Amino acid sequence: MKWSFLVIFLIVVAPKISFSQEVKKLADNKYLYKPHADAKKQLNDALIAAQKNHRHVLVVVGGDWSYWSRLMWAYTIKNHSWNKNYQLVYINFSPANKNESILTELKVPKDSGYPILVVLDETGKNLITTDTDNIKADQTAYDEELLTAFMEKWLTYK
Repeated sequence: MKWSFLVIFLIVVAPKISFSQEVKKLADNKYLYKPHADAKKQLNDALIAAQKNHRHVLVVVGGDWSYWSRLMWAYTIKNHSWNKNYQLVYINFSPANKNESILTELKVPKDSGYPILVVLDETGKNLITTDTDNIKADQTAYDEELLTAFMEKWLTYK
């Protein structure tokens, strides 16, 4: 009886304990807005890359819990011209990680809907912080022309 308990323990429980860190890393891969990511490091890395490549930084603050945040993620990832012209950063806001210090630093309003877009120049100067209500086509989609116009406007803004 004791041996069978030990065998079951070694087969079932021990692997879960030893691979817990790997499981956490794998769990993050299923998220678009990664709740366990270091948002300050993400932003600093984006600013370094933006300075090197003379780009603006587009910070998308949202969470996987938000339909509109997931949709914005899809729009920004699929549009390669934005990927070429902006350094993209996705910062999580969710019960798992509210990233309060970085969002305060970015002056993200706490009472706005999500996602929130923040455009920084290559030096980190905040050019605009806005929610995305004014670029929605209807209750299910963004207006791609308005979104493109927004991106192009702030791309050239100094």
